[in-house]
Amino acid sequence: MAPERDRVMLCGSPAMLADTTRLLEGRGFVEGSGGQPGHYVIEKAFVER
Repeated sequence: MAPERDRVMLCGSPAMLADTTRLLEGRGFVEGSGGQPGHYVIEKAFVER
C-alpha cells in the first residue's frame, strides 16, 4: 500500500480508526476532507458512548 497509488475509506470503532490512522500516516498517507483531497477519509458513523 502506497499513497502514490492507493486511496482508503475507513469506517469502524473509534479505537480501530485511531490505530489505522496511525498506520496510514506512518506510511505517508494524509487525511482528506470535503475541501481538501487526501489519501484517506474517515466515515464518522460510530458515536462513542
